[in-house]
Amino acid sequence: MADQTQKSSHLVERVTERLLRSGALEESAAHLLDGAPKPPTPSQPNDDAATAATAPVPPAAVDSMAVSAAAAASGRPVTAEPLARPAIATGAFERMPPDLVQAPHSIDAVALERSGMVDWSRTRSRISEEFRLVQRQILRTAFGAGAEPGFSNLLMVTSARPGEGKSFTSINLAGSIARQGDHSVLLIDTDSKRDSFCYSLGLAESRGLLDLVANPKLDPAPLIVKTPIERLSILPVGRERERSAELFSTKEMTRLIQSLGRRYADRLLILDAPPCLSTSDPAVLAPVVGQIMFVVEADRTQRDEVEASLDLIQACPTITLVLNKQQISSRYTFGAYSSYYSS
Repeated sequence: MADQTQKSSHLVERVTERLLRSGALEESAAHLLDGAPKPPTPSQPNDDAATAATAPVPPAAVDSMAVSAAAAASGRPVTAEPLARPAIATGAFERMPPDLVQAPHSIDAVALERSGMVDWSRTRSRISEEFRLVQRQILRTAFGAGAEPGFSNLLMVTSARPGEGKSFTSINLAGSIARQGDHSVLLIDTDSKRDSFCYSLGLAESRGLLDLVANPKLDPAPLIVKTPIERLSILPVGRERERSAELFSTKEMTRLIQSLGRRYADRLLILDAPPCLSTSDPAVLAPVVGQIMFVVEADRTQRDEVEASLDLIQACPTITLVLNKQQISSRYTFGAYSSYYSS
């Protein structure tokens, strides 16, 4: 029995010595093990110590040696959990909680084109001229005499039915105003449907408007995404799409829109909203915004649908109707002089 005890004590001493040499065990902790010696000094060389100093001890071996040493010292089996590893060594960035994933810092021109934005390098095309006419009235109401900062600069774009071109109008109106250079634009996706423009921009899983409503402590600034157009930025709809009906009906949504309007009073905020006859969201937002652009598809939208929609959003003081998808047969239209201006 004495021989066995002596062997165990010798084993503890050797293991403790290796742990001290490898840095896995502090000297103060080594004294907790019965008979654990201090590290040998240079004047007292030790073959085993020299081996431990020159051969690195794998982390897994250190764990097992620490458990074995404790068991030998106490005279009974000891069970221990593996020692914690640094977060970076375990792929912590890959397992980051989903709500910590940020939106991309910017999107490229290809994504904008995929979402429906036209080529604004053609300065005198028919569509660019039409948007310039529309934006003059919008900007005059938003920033002209008598404009109310935080209210007049809020513009909602909607329609009666899906597919009438409201998102196309929102994106290109935003691009036209931003490229003009006089005013910055924040385009906000308030449509939680699966094919909103955020999907084509690659922002479907980015945090945005609905997340700000669900968690008022979030700061909107880091969620805003830059674009290749210097004065144009985008706030995605967010991830809480399943709760969109609930969140849009809360006072927090109203408070948030008003807060954004005041915080970015120098910008035009364009809210791309769903159709009036599809959801109640436009009716909820109508009293909050200073302007509404109502898109009507030519030869498709019925008069009673337009009237029913206007009744739902009549709380807004300024409503502008825009006719979209009209077939023009005459060559004397906007853009007909494009070759003249470019020559």
